[in-house]
Amino acid sequence: MLIVLDPDMMYQLTQANQIPKDKGIRKFLRPLTGEKDLVTLEGPEWKHWRSRFNPGFSSAHILTLVPGMVEETIIFKNILSKHAESGDILHLEEASLNLTIDIIGRAVMDHSFHSQTRYNEMTASLRNQLLWCTTGLNANPLEYFNIFRPFVHLFNSWKMNRYLVKELDTRYTSLQANGSDKNNLGKSVIDLALAAYVDETPSATGINTTFKDFAISQIKLFVFAGHDTTSAAAVFTYHLLSQNPAVLAKVREEHDHIFGDGSSSVGDVISSNPALLNRLVFTLAVIKESLRIYPTVAALRDGQFGFFLQDENGRKFPTENCLVWGDHYAVHHNPYVWPRPEDFLPERWMVSEGHPLYPPKNAWRPFEKGPRNCIGQELALTEVKVMLAMTIREFKITDAYTAFDLIKGNPIGANVNGQRAYMMLRGGGHPADHYPCKVAYT
Repeated sequence: MLIVLDPDMMYQLTQANQIPKDKGIRKFLRPLTGEKDLVTLEGPEWKHWRSRFNPGFSSAHILTLVPGMVEETIIFKNILSKHAESGDILHLEEASLNLTIDIIGRAVMDHSFHSQTRYNEMTASLRNQLLWCTTGLNANPLEYFNIFRPFVHLFNSWKMNRYLVKELDTRYTSLQANGSDKNNLGKSVIDLALAAYVDETPSATGINTTFKDFAISQIKLFVFAGHDTTSAAAVFTYHLLSQNPAVLAKVREEHDHIFGDGSSSVGDVISSNPALLNRLVFTLAVIKESLRIYPTVAALRDGQFGFFLQDENGRKFPTENCLVWGDHYAVHHNPYVWPRPEDFLPERWMVSEGHPLYPPKNAWRPFEKGPRNCIGQELALTEVKVMLAMTIREFKITDAYTAFDLIKGNPIGANVNGQRAYMMLRGGGHPADHYPCKVAYT
């Protein structure tokens, strides 16, 4: 393994060159997407399918999806209210995961999974599938010999595909029925891709197998990646705000200024004018700083014969036969790269170039950079802004690790670098113990 901690060398790895994704990522995603997804595809095939789905993730298009996000976030608010009234411990990550999976369903398919309120076969099967996926880098060798794993993968895949094929066929039939008036179908990511497919194959009587397989693989990828990392980003943002009351006060002040004093009506305000979210300059700085402190993914590439990484002194590092790991967490906390790296300083995202706190070039990488960057980063940032705008003035969220540790008989509790809410690996990076917290009205 070759671990990369320098932003310039990260640039060489992911932006200046197109080095293939690591085999471990392929192995992890194979039971979910069959390696027909935008993460594991390479070359012209990746380029073709990326161009198919890019329009659905553009900044302008994401704003058209905001009313659906608001509707799902209202359910999340109701859940917070119930826990504020009961005073019991809420595992915020679980509530956040269910919210973000419902939002991504609306964004990708114009379809609500209703995960926040009831059981859903598709999302339950996807989350179960992830528990049984492996990268091939497991510390416990017994995990390689689980005889049930292939059968669980097959059963979960069958349930997911059955659900998604039915939904995809329904949307295709609706699109054909509308003829040239495709605006009546909807503006989800899949709707846009289907509209492009119909334009290219006007005489087709159905969706061909190639498009259907790839579309279903992307839906599963988007649902997985879109809810997993976004949920963690939201939880860590709530946590950092609870630890920094002065920053929290500034966020609330900005929301009062943009949306008015009535926090209960903010959903209606946002739905009627989604562009207001673009005015949340300080809130966006808070989210970006949270993603710097808690980046939830890393860059993993397969080293290649003849490909070297070069440092500032001209030294060359061969990558052949190496897993090359661009460690975002280490880069984001490197004191040689970032001034005061352990401090939560949203203002570093608002200063001008030349200021001591100005973010170094190529050093902020939570969504990766370059052509293979995360296609859903604008959607993720918008989701977190909507969540904060609709909750942060009405609720006070504080971690309940002390009470949780006592309940489970561990009065000391583990911590990493002094943080009980440390990040642990479950696919992406997630808060320890699913972030037990207490919710109260402000």
